[in-house]
Amino acid sequence: MAHGLGTRSRAELTLTDAGVDVVRPGADDFFVPADALRGARLDKGIAGKVLTEGGLLVVTWAHGERLIDSGFRSDHAAEHHAWVDALNHMINKTEGAR
Repeated sequence: MAHGLGTRSRAELTLTDAGVDVVRPGADDFFVPADALRGARLDKGIAGKVLTEGGLLVVTWAHGERLIDSGFRSDHAAEHHAWVDALNHMINKTEGAR
């Protein structure tokens, strides 16, 4: 996968008005600009990794013409709902700017 995106690692997510900053110790960090975000949802699995229902935050974003789903599992799964709400609010707010 481009830029090591398929590498599983710990990650720290930071959401700002500019987008999502993903810092991954031991793997390449990456940044998803707000205008590239396409959706966020809760799921139970991605790329062969299966968790409990809602145990995974999945962020869909555009990388050029390709849509990518990036999955994140928090140590505190209750935080996933707040991330989905915040990301989808940001996406809905910026859709008119595209």
